[in-house]
Amino acid sequence: MTWKKKTVFFLILAFFLMQICMSAGVIAKGQVNLPESKFVEVTSEHVHYDKVNGMVKNGSKVSIEIVLSNFSKEIEGKKSELIFYSDLEEPVWGISIDGMPKECRSPFMIDHTKVSEARITVTGEAPEVKKRTEEKVILLNITQKIKEEYPVICIKEYVTSEIIEDALSAWYKAEGEIKKANWTIANATKAGVNVEAAQTSLDLAKEHLNNSLGCYNEGRPEKALEEAQKASDYAKIAEEKAESVAGYAKSKNYGILAAVVIIAVVAFVFLIRQRRRKRGIY
Repeated sequence: MTWKKKTVFFLILAFFLMQICMSAGVIAKGQVNLPESKFVEVTSEHVHYDKVNGMVKNGSKVSIEIVLSNFSKEIEGKKSELIFYSDLEEPVWGISIDGMPKECRSPFMIDHTKVSEARITVTGEAPEVKKRTEEKVILLNITQKIKEEYPVICIKEYVTSEIIEDALSAWYKAEGEIKKANWTIANATKAGVNVEAAQTSLDLAKEHLNNSLGCYNEGRPEKALEEAQKASDYAKIAEEKAESVAGYAKSKNYGILAAVVIIAVVAFVFLIRQRRRKRGIY
């Protein structure tokens, strides 16, 4: 291939690679789900609440402060409305414009030609829950309305409590204990051991585990914890019973084997003596 042909080849290759990269860039941009155009920026946010396993503790005080700035001057009418929402119990809102407290209401009118900074606060109590929230609770949501509504910021989190987390932890622990007991019983059964007593305890463990889940779903975490602990106890008993009968069977087999060995040794010695007597050797 001549130098000119090589040059043309690389130019064509570069062109196709550029097209591929541009296409990939478009796909990646689409997958990110970029937010709607913003006409204001969140320059600061502070969120405080009591935590349980990283989640909001139910009934705890939640306080949030958001600072908005860089209000766009390129909007029709030069004004917008801020709309506030929160799932907190009895939320108390506050707002100050360029350091001056204002009466907070939703929606709140903002004059983009006059405002440099808006500081929004909300305090309230996290909802009381009887089981961990399946969906995150909205602690604070701010949208901006011009002709349409645009998302500004939304802070969400799961809500739980110590007793709920204890119940869930106990349930998973009991589930693990049941799996261990089941494995021990299965092995003992394969060895031909009678594990009826162990199986009875295992069935009770499974029953209490099901009760625990039912109580949790009904919003009774205290009872769910109690049932999960019982499930663990019965599972341990089942495992101990299976190990005990398996160990007894093993020791029994060893005893039989030892007896057979002893009988064989005695018979061998007796046979040797008999042969010696026949030969006149004493």
